[in-house]
Amino acid sequence: MKRAFVIVNPVAGEQRPMQAAADTRAHLEQAGWIVQVVPTEHPGHATELARECGRDQDLVVVVGGDGTLRETVVGLHGQDTPVGLVPVGKANVVARELGIPRRPRQAIRVLTSGRARSMDAGQVGESVFLAMVGIGYDGWALAAVGWMRSTRWGAFLYRHGGSTLIYILAGLPALLRLVPNRVEVRCDGKRLAHRYPSLIIANTETYALGWAMTPGARTDDGRLDHQANRRSAPWFVMVTLLAAILRRRVPRWVAEYGSGRTYQVRADQPFRWQVDGDPMPPTAELQIDILPAYARILVPAEPGGIS
Repeated sequence: MKRAFVIVNPVAGEQRPMQAAADTRAHLEQAGWIVQVVPTEHPGHATELARECGRDQDLVVVVGGDGTLRETVVGLHGQDTPVGLVPVGKANVVARELGIPRRPRQAIRVLTSGRARSMDAGQVGESVFLAMVGIGYDGWALAAVGWMRSTRWGAFLYRHGGSTLIYILAGLPALLRLVPNRVEVRCDGKRLAHRYPSLIIANTETYALGWAMTPGARTDDGRLDHQANRRSAPWFVMVTLLAAILRRRVPRWVAEYGSGRTYQVRADQPFRWQVDGDPMPPTAELQIDILPAYARILVPAEPGGIS
């Protein structure tokens, strides 16, 4: 009989992750699988669970968001075990990118009818990312989001469907942080023409809420894509966000686009940055590299099961 190990983040998103995990177990057991479900208890726990328990499994399932998925594939790296995703997080960027249904019951059906697709990842320092690294505006905004979520009223809003409002409240003052610090960027060893107040380096085309900061990016081409913003005034930031909502590129005099396998980012002063939506401590230098074919993720496909 096939064996499945289900890692569930019990505090993910605004849906009911434990119920989704129970539905996952029921679906797989009905299909004849032996299933074990284990909830995460702290940040990084999914990596530990995947490393310790995922080796002897035919499938590892993540019931959670992008962060839990990232931790899991890190723990499984070097194994051939496919990963199924039942997305119950906030942004669910990877699910949107790969066409995985964002309704848990529909995503659960993919676990027995889908096929495994190779997916690249990126590495920045010691961290692996599946979606993007954001420098400048992103970093400031998500640091503010983290602070707001640590307050009593912010935690209440976040738990009760107010996450969008929190991101808006955090994003507006972050606009004021763009002017003082600009970064120098090298892509595959070649220095880009300008210094930039904000920068996205992405493995996915999809950004938060289904937007596209790097239209045309692919998760299986062995390259990372960038959007280097040349303008920092609030008006230009709003134009960039509108273009992202429409999944279009802005003119070159607003932002530059390109792709590469390796990036070096440097600044005269420490800058704020984020990885897959998680704010990171300020730094003045980053090395970012592609990790080709890092994971195998189940996606909807023709009948035929896991390939």
